[in-house]
Amino acid sequence: MTNPLRGGRGRPLHPALVHFPVALYPTSLLFDWLSYLTSDGTPYVKGAYALIVTALVASLVVAITGFVDFLAIENGSRAWRLAFTHLTVMLTTSGLFLASAILRRRDLDVTSTPFGLVLLDAFALALLAVGVVLGHDLVFRHGQRVEAGVSGARQSQGLGGDLSRP
Repeated sequence: MTNPLRGGRGRPLHPALVHFPVALYPTSLLFDWLSYLTSDGTPYVKGAYALIVTALVASLVVAITGFVDFLAIENGSRAWRLAFTHLTVMLTTSGLFLASAILRRRDLDVTSTPFGLVLLDAFALALLAVGVVLGHDLVFRHGQRVEAGVSGARQSQGLGGDLSRP
């Protein structure tokens, strides 16, 4: 029986879910910026907080599915080392955003986001970008969670071949 946290055959769950926090975290920084552009940015400050909390919940689900995929990688291999680095970077990123959410919770009625939190989130976003690149390398360079065979549609069109090459 397959593990539902890994997704179905040929349909991995973790890569499909990462899009949610990867989109929500930068959008929160956009809301922070908008809080500086208006005379009363309180709705944007609250919106940024809501986006970060939503992204943290999504990140928890993403982390669980990613950890299940991580356990299937051969221990000590090059892909495992890359996956461990990816895991560490992404957990650190989530920790920074969790700290941001905790600090924001105290000041939801301010007219603009405190500049220190904007800097914290900008740093966390830079770290997020590094983690995304590492995850991309796991899939596209190391073939993690990629089916080994060629799909029937590709074969019928004469487009078969070695999918492991870039």
